[in-house]
Order: sequence, then C-alpha cells, then structure tokens
Amino acid sequence: MSYELASIIQDKFVRKALDSKKDPVIEKPAPRILTMEMNPVYTFGRRQMKDPESLKKFRELSDIVPIADKVLTMRGGQTTFHGPGQLVAYPIIDLMEFNLSSKCYVRLLENSIIELLSLYGLQGMLTENTGVWLSENLKIASIGVHLRRHITSHGIAVNGATDLAYFDHIVACGLPESKAVSIQIAAGSKWHEIMGDSEDPIRILGSQFAEIFSKRLGCSKVMHIGIDIDVNGL
Repeated sequence: MSYELASIIQDKFVRKALDSKKDPVIEKPAPRILTMEMNPVYTFGRRQMKDPESLKKFRELSDIVPIADKVLTMRGGQTTFHGPGQLVAYPIIDLMEFNLSSKCYVRLLENSIIELLSLYGLQGMLTENTGVWLSENLKIASIGVHLRRHITSHGIAVNGATDLAYFDHIVACGLPESKAVSIQIAAGSKWHEIMGDSEDPIRILGSQFAEIFSKRLGCSKVMHIGIDIDVNGL
C-alpha cells in the first residue's frame, strides 16, 4: 500500500471520530487499529520542517534512493522508513474515552510492542529515546503519534522482515549511533516457526499486535475487517 493511500484511509476514519465529537447526532465510531504493509517510503516528522539542514538531507534522498517515496507528515518524531516486511499500525481512538494522557498512550503502545516481541522470544526494552529496542543501540520499532482533540492518528512501525539496507541512508529518528534490526533476524528460527510458509507474515504480525493492544486498552472484542482499496465509501 502506498503511504498516500494509507493516509487517505486514516484521515477518513479520523474525520469520522472528530465529527462525532462536534455533533452528538453522529454515531461515535468504535476504536480502530489500521494495520498495513507499505511500499518503500521515507517519512519526515513535523518538527524537522523548521530545520533547513534536515530538509536538505531529506530532499537528497530522492537521488540516493529513487525507488522510495519521500513524504512530509504531521506525526511527531524524525525521519524514518516504512516498507515491505514492516508492520505499520495506526490506532484511531479517543483518549478521553479511555482516560489516557498522551504520555500513557505512548507507554501503552510501547508495552504492546514489547509483548508482541515476547511471542518471538525477544525481550524488548525502553531507553531514554522513543521506540522499542533490543539493546541500547538496536532499534526494532518506532513510534510517532499525532493528536487532535484527543483523537489519535499515526502510531507504530515494527520491523518484521524488513530490508534493513533502507535504513543505511538516513539517521533513523535522529540517532546516529543506533542501528535497525528486525524480528526475523533477531528471532531466527522462532520467526519461521510462527510464520511457517505464510505468504503474508505482516498480516499475521498485525493481527497479533491488534489483539495485544486491544486487550491492554480494555476492549473485550476484536473484529478483523479488511478494507476495500476503493476508499470512497468509507
């Protein structure tokens, strides 16, 4: 899926949630988690837009990695990569409904990722930097969220079986000493034991994350629903 299409789908669901807050007649949508696997794309956090040097390096990516798209976003965080083999998940929830502060919400995402990693025999950890790590310098998941009237958008990216060479061209999340790692590489045989011959391992990873996150959020029932690529009817 392209980043552009993912954004259109996300924006439609966020708009529904925002509209329901303005008009009590509009039915309040249920909490959602959009899970997807994207085409290669480098995304750029909103705070970097004010830094001329960061903007210059971001634009240079067009010559270095022409196969990947480059997109400016409204999420927090700095430059990162999304692409094949990586799980991207966008929860769209009203934090007020769950009595969550923004800080508690980020911690909920972090702990959900750590539990997901444990399924593969990996011990995720938190550091002074955002995201989830396997060590002080090995990053396996990124987090970048956006809030509008307490409605969440954007979310997390977990390296499942990502081609890590894409990260060689950026200082991921602004941390020059860090390196990207994937579940497939770190978990080895455990990854293959769980995924088997699946042709869509990221769908499996997405379902696992959705179940874990929903349970931690306090939702008693999770429905897995595919989305038609024709988003006009959403």
